Amino acid sequence: MSDSSASPLRSPEDEELLAKSSRIRLWVTKRMKELEDQNERLRAQNLRCTTQLQMLRSFTEKSRKIKAEMEMSRSITGTLPVLRDENRTSDDSGLTSDDADRKQMSVSISECTPRVQRKAARTMLKNTSQGSSTSESSPCEDEAKPMPLPRRIHPTATERDSLNSYAEDYEYDIEESSFERHEEQVRNENEKYVDYVNLHEFVAIKDDKVVYSEIVKHRSTEKEYLPALPSHQPRQWENRLIQAAEKCLSVIDGADSEGTSTGPSVSPYHVSDVSRISSNNRTESPGSRKSSKLSRNSSPRVPSHHSYEDGAAYAIRDLCLGSDYYLPPDASSRCSGGTPTSRTSLIPSRETMEKSGYWTQLTDSRIKSLKRRYVVFKNGQISFYRKHNNRDEEPASKISISDIRSVTKLEQQGAAYAFQLITSTDKMNFMTESERTTHDWVTILSAAIKATTLREMASRVTPIDASISGWLTRVKCGLSKKVFAALVNQKLMFFKNSNDLVPNGFLCLQGAQISEKHNGTEEYSGSSDEQLETTKEHPNQRKNNDSLCVQIANEDPVYLILRTSEDKEKWLYYLKSASGTAALCGTPFEILVQRMMAENVANDSPLWKDLLFASGEEIPKDTMTSVDHSDRKKTLEIARACQLFVSVLMRAQATQYHIDLAQNILSTAVQQEYLRNEVYSQLIKMTSGSMPFGLQGWKLLALTIPLFLPKQYSLLWLLKRHISRWVDLPNESDETRMAIFCESALDRCLRVGGRQEGPSRLEVTSVLTRDVTRTKFPHSISVKLPNSEYQIVEFDGSTEIGQCLSSLCLKLGMRPALLSGYALYMNDPMTHSLLLLKGKQKLCDALSTWETRSRDAQRGRVISDCAAALSLRMRHYWGHLALTETPIERQFLVWRASEEIVNGRIPLSNQLCESLAALYAQMVFGDANQSLSDQQFEFISQRFYPSKMLDVACIKSLRLQINSNWSELIGMSENECVRVILQVLGKWPLFGSDLHEASMRTDNERKIYLALNDHSVSLLDRRHFDVIRTIPYSSLSTFGQFQQDFMLTIIRPLTPGSHPDEAPKERLTFSMQKNEIEQLTLHLAEYIRCQKLVWKVSK
Repeated sequence: MSDSSASPLRSPEDEELLAKSSRIRLWVTKRMKELEDQNERLRAQNLRCTTQLQMLRSFTEKSRKIKAEMEMSRSITGTLPVLRDENRTSDDSGLTSDDADRKQMSVSISECTPRVQRKAARTMLKNTSQGSSTSESSPCEDEAKPMPLPRRIHPTATERDSLNSYAEDYEYDIEESSFERHEEQVRNENEKYVDYVNLHEFVAIKDDKVVYSEIVKHRSTEKEYLPALPSHQPRQWENRLIQAAEKCLSVIDGADSEGTSTGPSVSPYHVSDVSRISSNNRTESPGSRKSSKLSRNSSPRVPSHHSYEDGAAYAIRDLCLGSDYYLPPDASSRCSGGTPTSRTSLIPSRETMEKSGYWTQLTDSRIKSLKRRYVVFKNGQISFYRKHNNRDEEPASKISISDIRSVTKLEQQGAAYAFQLITSTDKMNFMTESERTTHDWVTILSAAIKATTLREMASRVTPIDASISGWLTRVKCGLSKKVFAALVNQKLMFFKNSNDLVPNGFLCLQGAQISEKHNGTEEYSGSSDEQLETTKEHPNQRKNNDSLCVQIANEDPVYLILRTSEDKEKWLYYLKSASGTAALCGTPFEILVQRMMAENVANDSPLWKDLLFASGEEIPKDTMTSVDHSDRKKTLEIARACQLFVSVLMRAQATQYHIDLAQNILSTAVQQEYLRNEVYSQLIKMTSGSMPFGLQGWKLLALTIPLFLPKQYSLLWLLKRHISRWVDLPNESDETRMAIFCESALDRCLRVGGRQEGPSRLEVTSVLTRDVTRTKFPHSISVKLPNSEYQIVEFDGSTEIGQCLSSLCLKLGMRPALLSGYALYMNDPMTHSLLLLKGKQKLCDALSTWETRSRDAQRGRVISDCAAALSLRMRHYWGHLALTETPIERQFLVWRASEEIVNGRIPLSNQLCESLAALYAQMVFGDANQSLSDQQFEFISQRFYPSKMLDVACIKSLRLQINSNWSELIGMSENECVRVILQVLGKWPLFGSDLHEASMRTDNERKIYLALNDHSVSLLDRRHFDVIRTIPYSSLSTFGQFQQDFMLTIIRPLTPGSHPDEAPKERLTFSMQKNEIEQLTLHLAEYIRCQKLVWKVSK
């Protein structure tokens, strides 16, 4: 066989290479087909997005037209504006408006469009057909029920494009797609929503040694993991109980509501937040709206502290770096990379100020001739020459501009062109040739003094050493401004912030007239650039009289408005000292105090041994302080009462005399301010060591300090020095320990303020009969808990209700009061109801008020063994925070639910009541015995069974049924019983609501319940517990008492096609008792004010 006819043979390598190439070609072909399919899908999706974008533009155009028509309709029908609190009117009924959330409610109503209403109607229709269910999760999880208001959050950057409208059938889909980003954001935010809030960050009440983190320190690792599913298998009886609860407690689903979905689990928190964002973004550009939205999403809890000036500086810097324009010299510094120095524009430049002319020096002596000198002002110095030709010689005298305190014109006869230079050592009067020349000299010298002062302040490295400093309101020419003032030497400087080094203005007080202003601030503060800040109200504060007047020659007066009368007295003393007008005046005792204060005497000074301090006079014959002639008799009586209290020995068997005397002295001094200085003067004198029973004087002083402080600052200074002098004594005694206690009480009173009522019997008895120096809190009282147990709470004379409640929550292991919803109540001795105690109220004031009402109820009789009863009760229930409840809170909630069950305020069937009673019995008594004792059955039936059903029930069968159900619960722990009870009662959508009885005026006096919860007001039929109507808080305009009834004013958005005479508001009137109206109004206002705050804090 020849070689040419033979077929070629392939090697194994060639076969493998051929197979690989075949597989590659097959993979490439398949991949190309996949890419073609993907491109086809992308083209289809792009086409759909383009269509939706065009329809969205059409929707925007139509919404803008409808909004314009609605605004025109409002202008015709006269809709009441409710956008700002200060412009809010009470309509024509005099209702009590909500002070905290009216702005957001009005915004959320005014933004509703007809399409929004159609969308809400579709949502309600859908929920009614499918059946609503109660959700115990946070409001962020309601994805299937998009709310109408968040549509305003999307920026409408395409409003300029004008496209044709599309069919109405597509509008629903467009609106659904516009919510996708918002729902995704809500889901992302909900993933990090767990755990508690730091008490130090969000609660204004602080405890000294207890930290809130002690409660939640073991929960730090729970943030990263979801709670595990329960490992137990539901028992058969538990399944039956849950099914019965669902059947019994779910009968009110599908109730009518005001523009939202029907179930009360829908929370308005995101509606309020989105409406607020929408209202803020209306006046911004699309870019700014986008950036603000991103900043809110990135850090929702970090407020923005950038001011407008900072933003302008960065804008100028970007413009300078990114453009080709020429930079002006004064803008180059702002375009640099470094941070600009604060207030650099207020610091004058070092440009040379020069002026020259002839001055004639004026003297008081007629013998001396007038000296005419040629004066040259240059380089910060005033040089005096004999003549103009002597300028090249050495000047006769020099005055540095830094030594001059002030320059003022003289308005006196014979000196029309005169002015005065005031230095630290002398006053010199000069006169020029004309009035114009005098004016020029005064102007340039004043500017030089100001420039020198500002340069000195700007060059300082350390903070200024001020005699006194603080925040106040400066009023001049009818304009007010809140500033931080500091008195340095004889200059009163004003700063914008407390940490600024360069002032924005100052006053030279040398020779100025300082006086008190006794009229209201309205006389000289006609307009203001900001609201005057109000502080805690207590008797030591007089809002209209705490002001001073600084009158400088030939200038408009400047008024300084202080916060309290103590601040006014303190500033008055230092300002008078700086102006040089302070003079010793008053009674001999007051002159001695002023002298001691001026000399700043030491503790071993002989002035402390003056007869005015160490006099052993038996009965005072004259007052120690200055009082009016008409008040002198009453003041002398108080002085003699103080003398009598200290001079008579208090025996252990007869303390009632001193208790009554101390109450009378201090209660009278609290009501009459002019007596306070006299009381402190007498007590300082009696505790100086000259009285035989001086310890009694120290105890009376310890009772006085928490009530009020001296009115005069000099007397307050003397009180501080007197107490510190006794504290510094080397030998320890009872008086020294009482001085330490009084020093602590004085510090607390200076921080939190005085009181409104006199001391209670409990307070006086604790101080006079016990050694209060061994404890920080000398008083104690028991608080009844929801489970009928008691907890002892300690406090002092300055403890507020909020501090006491915070301390109680920490001891019990509860969340802060804002999140847990608990508050303190006190029994009313007159109406036998419960009175809410407000957070800023002093606990001792509440006890004093209770004693006064108890005395009035007993017609003047005082019962020694009768005391006020405090109780801890739930005020607000936040359903979206149920997962963060502590075990003790869940137990308290179960006991609170038992009260509602007994009162018949939860719709339950007979079977469900018997099962719940058995669960409560297992929780309280443990495992059941073979037979139910009479005491146990009486306790269970009275505490856990509805009273109305008990009256008509067969006691024997009820007892057997409860015992039978109880026997099935053997082995259940207390926590498991609590869990099952809350699971059963949680099936009722209105669980946790506060019910108020009322009658509807517009429905033939129909008996109803007004149910308040964390997001709405529901009207319930009192007999069948059917929901008549649900009104979200965002729909409320006003609420409160109208004549003798309670009224709710509801805002209804009008459609463009509505009748012109149709009212935009609806009023619902309910007949209630007067005290119920007051409690309901306060409770409703608290819910509206706290709902957004709780939602933000709980994130």
